[in-house]
Amino acid sequence: MSKGSSTSKQELPAWQKQMYEEAYSLGKGVSQQPFIPYTGAQVAGFNPDQLRQFEATRGMVGASQQYDPRAGLQALATAPTPTISPVTGRTAQIGQVGTPQAAQIQRIQGPSAATIQAMPTFGGATIQGIQDPRVAQIAGVQGPQAAQIGGVSTPQFRGLLDANIGAYQSPYTQQVIDQSMADIQRQADISRGQAQSRAIGAGAFGGSRSALLEGESQRPFIEQMARTSSGLRQAGFEQAQQAAQADLARQQQLGVFGAEQAQQRALQQAQLQQQAGLTGFEAQQQRALEQARLGQQAGLAGYQGRLSTAQRQADLAQQAGLAGQDIAAQRAIQQAQLQQQAGLRGYEGDLQRSLQQGQFAQQAGLLGAEQAQARALEQARLAQQTGMAELDIAGRTAMMQPELELRARQQQAGLLGGQLEDQYRSLGLLGGVGQQQQQLQQRAMDQAYNEFLRASGYGQQQLSTLLSGLSGMPSLVSQTDKKKTGPGDIISSVLGLFG
Repeated sequence: MSKGSSTSKQELPAWQKQMYEEAYSLGKGVSQQPFIPYTGAQVAGFNPDQLRQFEATRGMVGASQQYDPRAGLQALATAPTPTISPVTGRTAQIGQVGTPQAAQIQRIQGPSAATIQAMPTFGGATIQGIQDPRVAQIAGVQGPQAAQIGGVSTPQFRGLLDANIGAYQSPYTQQVIDQSMADIQRQADISRGQAQSRAIGAGAFGGSRSALLEGESQRPFIEQMARTSSGLRQAGFEQAQQAAQADLARQQQLGVFGAEQAQQRALQQAQLQQQAGLTGFEAQQQRALEQARLGQQAGLAGYQGRLSTAQRQADLAQQAGLAGQDIAAQRAIQQAQLQQQAGLRGYEGDLQRSLQQGQFAQQAGLLGAEQAQARALEQARLAQQTGMAELDIAGRTAMMQPELELRARQQQAGLLGGQLEDQYRSLGLLGGVGQQQQQLQQRAMDQAYNEFLRASGYGQQQLSTLLSGLSGMPSLVSQTDKKKTGPGDIISSVLGLFG
């Protein structure tokens, strides 16, 4: 007996089939978009500074390559070996010494006779004229002047804008703020530790919740630190401002008090000057009257005294003139005698001095010749020693000359080697410039090749975009089963019932 057959059919839901079709149409539209190449600049060229650096490097290389240091090194290598030059010397010569000349006795002029000078005759004495006495005048006395009151400066007002508030602030304000901040920070650290302990107990240590708990635990302390700092600074400023106001008030009171004192002193000084002026005027007036009276009396007495004195002076002058004329004549005669005797003695003394001077000159000439001869001998000896020393120095110099020349050649070789190294370094810099330009050109070529690769893979990229629109949706397939019953199925069912 045959059994019945069964068939199954899978179908997509209508709404999912519509979604597939819409996604396919959107992906097909995107995949059909044409390739749009990038037309902007993709490689940055060299800037002006780099271009100037390239030109400067090329100029430096050109200037460095103008001279060939290897030729100089080759010339030093093939240079002949330095030799020691011969050194010669000369024997010192003794200079000629002149022979001494006989001293000459100078001629001495004989004494001349002394002459008696003529004496003028004495004229009579004259009585000088005496001026008549005059009436004494009373000197003018200046009247007293009114005393002036000196100027008194008014006190100047000063405000808080002119004062330095910082000078009145306490120097310990910052220490108080730092200590307060340290105390608050200590409490904040304790609170942070407690918050971390709670987070560890709740199993949230290290997460965002732990950070939130720590931030909330620290926020009151941060606000307290800000309030405490601003409050302490404000209190310090207000205290400094009050101290400045008190100081300015004391200065203002002191200025007003000083101005009042200065005004009183000026008034008292003016009163004292006024009284002194009046007293001085009266005293000057009395002195002027007394001076005029005494001057009149002194004038009369002086006139009489001068008249008698003039007469006595004329008598004494007459007598003195006559006596002086006699004394002058006697002095002239005695002076002529003394001059005559002095002339004779001076002639004898000059004659003796001339003879002695000739002897001394003769002895000095002989002694000078001997000393000159000794100096010439000593000079020749010293010249001989100097020549030998110079010959020794010249010999040492000649022996050191090859070594110095070799050192100079070594120094030149070092300089040429340094110049050669500078040329190599310049060539390296020039190679670096070329390498930079080559890298820039390679970068531009690589960029063009990358754009070619991007255009070549554009179709595959668009196809992937089309397929990605379908691959992202879930597959919801419905299955429908159909079964056809046969005789075998009916017998099996009956047997099953009676089992």
